Amino acid sequence: MNKYIKTILLSTALLCFGAGGASAAQFSDAKSGAELSARQLAQNLSKYDVVFFGEYHDQGEIHQAELELLQAIHKVKGEKLALSMEMFEVDNQTKLNDFLAGSLSEEDFLATSRPWPNYKTDYAPLVNFAKENKLAVVAANVPRFLAAHVAKNNALTDDIEEQYKKWLPEHIYAPEGAYKDKFYAQMNSPEAPMKMPPARLAAVYAAQCLKDDKMAESIAAFSDAHKKMQVLHINGCFHSDAHLGTAQKLEALRPELKVAVITPLERKQKGVQPAGDFVVWFDRK
Repeated sequence: MNKYIKTILLSTALLCFGAGGASAAQFSDAKSGAELSARQLAQNLSKYDVVFFGEYHDQGEIHQAELELLQAIHKVKGEKLALSMEMFEVDNQTKLNDFLAGSLSEEDFLATSRPWPNYKTDYAPLVNFAKENKLAVVAANVPRFLAAHVAKNNALTDDIEEQYKKWLPEHIYAPEGAYKDKFYAQMNSPEAPMKMPPARLAAVYAAQCLKDDKMAESIAAFSDAHKKMQVLHINGCFHSDAHLGTAQKLEALRPELKVAVITPLERKQKGVQPAGDFVVWFDRK
């Protein structure tokens, strides 16, 4: 495996992975603390244009909650709903569209679209629900080989092949402030899978921000082309907690969009201030 892709994966593991999960998740309103069913949350979310559902990638309980919420929002919004996913990259949008339309088999789709290792257990139910109900699915993320390029060079260098440049975000920046501080603190924590020198850490942060830029632009472009449609975007919670990362960049690009953030919290963390507008509670196992 390319060592810079491995660096990206290890970083993602620290930011967005836990260790298991089984029982049914529960939602609540972050401000009032009121418990919400998926149906009630879908109603509360109906006024928003974009909903970020932040997850820990390996928590099955959260994935089940994502499916339940997608189904509940569909009952409210019907065809005015689209799914957007960090887990698919923009250069595979055509293949994703072909699979949704039934012109590409699942076998060929998975063989050519770089699915995540846990796709079949955790993300296929979302995509298959979208397919069955004729919902659009946005492959939102930047191609991982371009993120790996930034992780290696701390920049997009001139040797990127012309054919790949169309997959890059139009605006690329790694901001100072709360998001960078949070990223650096996480990467320097005792739980970090690997210690990085300052130059490498800066490069990995730039790669993280490249993903945020592309996902934000992907959602913005879809919203521009599909007025009055709600987008449910699934990503690791680090990309959207506290309206930072992808959420922050989308709100800067399209301040007119109403954006909500769902953040995950363990049930044992009752009393912790949520980093979102709504909470999905789960047990880490």
